[in-house]
Amino acid sequence: MKKIIAAEILCLLIVFPLTAKHFLIKVKTQPDLNLFSLIEQDFKVVAEFSDYYLIRADEAELLRLSGLGKYFQVFDIPEDKELFHLWTTNRLLVPDLSRFGLILSEDQNGILIATRDSNLIYLNRLPVEITRIPLEPKRIYPELIPPAPALVSESLVREIVARVNPDSVLAHIRRLQDFYTRYSTTDSCRTAVEWTRGKLLAYGCDSTALETYRTNYAPNVIGVKKGKINPGQIYVICGHIDNTSDYAPDHCPGSDDNASGTAAVLEAARVFQGIDFDNSVYFIGFTGEEQGLYGSEYYAQQARVRGESIVAVLNFDMISYGRQNRDSLDVIGRTINPNCAWLVDSFIANARAYTELKARRRLVSPGQSEYSDHASFWRQGYVAFCGIERDFTPMYHTIGDTIGPLYYVNCGTNNWLLATEAIKAAVATIAKLAGASVPTGIEEKPGYGFRLAVSPSVGRPPFFLTANPPKEIEVFDPLGQRVAGLKAGFWDGSNQMGLKVKPGVYLLRLKSNSPAPAAKLIITP
Repeated sequence: MKKIIAAEILCLLIVFPLTAKHFLIKVKTQPDLNLFSLIEQDFKVVAEFSDYYLIRADEAELLRLSGLGKYFQVFDIPEDKELFHLWTTNRLLVPDLSRFGLILSEDQNGILIATRDSNLIYLNRLPVEITRIPLEPKRIYPELIPPAPALVSESLVREIVARVNPDSVLAHIRRLQDFYTRYSTTDSCRTAVEWTRGKLLAYGCDSTALETYRTNYAPNVIGVKKGKINPGQIYVICGHIDNTSDYAPDHCPGSDDNASGTAAVLEAARVFQGIDFDNSVYFIGFTGEEQGLYGSEYYAQQARVRGESIVAVLNFDMISYGRQNRDSLDVIGRTINPNCAWLVDSFIANARAYTELKARRRLVSPGQSEYSDHASFWRQGYVAFCGIERDFTPMYHTIGDTIGPLYYVNCGTNNWLLATEAIKAAVATIAKLAGASVPTGIEEKPGYGFRLAVSPSVGRPPFFLTANPPKEIEVFDPLGQRVAGLKAGFWDGSNQMGLKVKPGVYLLRLKSNSPAPAAKLIITP
């Protein structure tokens, strides 16, 4: 067992009702001090940042730590306060926060504050990101093996992608913006949730549900398309319905943050009408995001308690702003506990194959980029990513977050085409991972009876090929010349002469006299 070396420790006294005295301890990271070693020593880590951890400890655990630190301080935190972490891109725009709560720590990672739920409305009027810090200890989860590629018709994937319509996307954003406010505690937000539920039902979800987590907050809304073969394997596309502004709670249009992410959920449900899946697909609109991820935290926590097998979560938050030639999407995944690289790479590969989306791969360390609903799933060990615009709207958290002309600067939504391309990549990813197919009994179009899949579709050899029926798979170069004939299984990138093919774009096709699906493969240097 490793020993903790000398560390700078800041102890914050917390009084828990009906429990013994507890402390919150801020421990700086060290070369041989990490989450794994702390948990191995039975310390209750409740949060991790780039250069320190927060540990909840009783008096006995405090004694184990106090002798190792250079100093410690104790703060009395009333039991009616909760812990939050705030982050802003411009500290100068944020006033003195001490009137809103007890400032415990302020550094390059952000601001740690203890405050009441009633004060969140004032914090929500500021240009800050807020995440609540639950006091439940973090866990180490086993790394999961990425799912094998499903047998999905390439022609069906392309048809689903083609259904995504920019006019429909913009209409969803506009309708949500027109609720005037979707602040989580308002009746208007509850109405927006009910409207979202009605759309999910109209778009063919097998069932919908509202999930209440706090009585004064609008509920989460969940739509389900149940898997026909493995219903217990779940893929989630989500975004938060609620919003905030400098006029919260009265006027919060939130077209970009986050009508655009909710529009992704609704448009995905719309284009999946009439489509079956091998695995279940959940369409979720969260609330309470702006107050510290309340809604998604509750959902993910309950999913873990129920033992649900959530394979992947695609979270979209602010995807409709980007000036011309700057309109790209950051795809943010975690490096460890859980490792989300395979999901990020799958999304980006599908974006390259089926869309014009400019996607940037961002894998972050624990404690970074945890200010949207994907972070709630990370905490429970579920693989998730966040899709978010790289060219950030200047109208963030203001009443100016409304729809403007295409590429206009001073607005919230100026690029619904960016959102459209992101949604295309999302539905292609879900279709392939969850196993999309035409319902049994419906006359299939040519090519639907054949399925061909390649994983990864962008990268270096080897590649895993699956085919149904088990016919020969032909590989063609960009000039249309046949370079190889293969069977399903692993392909090492060799041509029919046994030589490695050059990097580039290749077309794979099932050998058949009938119309058969094709798949695009990009081999990188």
